[in-house]
Amino acid sequence: MLSPGGFGRKGPGPMPIGPEVPCAKCERRVPGLRWGELCPECLAQRPRRASRVARTSGLLAAVLVAVWASTKIQPDGSGRIPAIIAVVVTYFLVRKIAMQVAMEYLRR
Repeated sequence: MLSPGGFGRKGPGPMPIGPEVPCAKCERRVPGLRWGELCPECLAQRPRRASRVARTSGLLAAVLVAVWASTKIQPDGSGRIPAIIAVVVTYFLVRKIAMQVAMEYLRR
């Protein structure tokens, strides 16, 4: 007979994995999960949400840099290539930083 917590063993057979514990976010019961942890499905949602936030942040920052750079370009067109490079670099840098920050803050 198993103990009330689901642990224990009587007779031959495999050892039970453990009691089903609810996920901290969706409250779906998953065997083998520890208290306060997220289920595998909720853990898979976190990078997707963080990626969406990072893309939006990177795009917004790139647009702002493009608007700023367009006001600073000389009438003869010099400085157009550095401005384009600055916009692209801004997008990727802000996206990378925002991804790291979002992964930290979207834990739950």
